[in-house]
Amino acid sequence: MRVVNIGGPIALGVIGAILYFAMNDVIPGLDSKMVGLILMGAAAIWLVLGMITNRPRSVVTTERTNVQDTGGTVPRQGGGAQSVEREVRHDEV
Repeated sequence: MRVVNIGGPIALGVIGAILYFAMNDVIPGLDSKMVGLILMGAAAIWLVLGMITNRPRSVVTTERTNVQDTGGTVPRQGGGAQSVEREVRHDEV
């Protein structure tokens, strides 16, 4: 099982929120609200990309085989055709 590391995006988002909501003109000439918005946006993108790239992956292969009855001595119920289906699942860990 893969684990999504969410500590980095949450810390970045909290720092961005502090800059946006709580700080006013800490450094002259630097717009702290814009920096806060940029950091919160980067945290959201980082979190979404981390969840997408670390999602569980699996491949399912389905094989279907139809077998026709060639007229044996005992007729089958259902018209003489038999269908066999097999699923193979490969989970990536």
